[in-house]
Amino acid sequence: MPISGNFQRRFLPMVFVLPGLLLAGCGVMTEDQRPATPQVTRILDPIAAFAAEPPAGGEAQVRLADTGEMARVRLIRQYAAASGRECREVRISRRGGDQNRLFCRAGTGWIEARPLLTQAAVQQ
Repeated sequence: MPISGNFQRRFLPMVFVLPGLLLAGCGVMTEDQRPATPQVTRILDPIAAFAAEPPAGGEAQVRLADTGEMARVRLIRQYAAASGRECREVRISRRGGDQNRLFCRAGTGWIEARPLLTQAAVQQ
């Protein structure tokens, strides 16, 4: 079926103009759309702060944020996870006993991660 001359005059220019108009807006970013520059945020959890930068001896005394009690923290191990992230396991020793926590690097900070194996599973 042939295309009528009226259709060609009206709609054919849009075939060339419309994609140009759509692409013209692609490179423009408003202030709200600009990607945020990575900023290092202060780590509020003293255990996470220890995991992020353990001292040379791998051990320190910290005041726990939730109870205010002093605890001894020790770097147990650090490794590269299967995801490629750097992870560090920390043992917290206090009056109530010992507890291990795992922290992994996430962007410019560190987050607590769930260990794949529990201590009970490791001992069996």
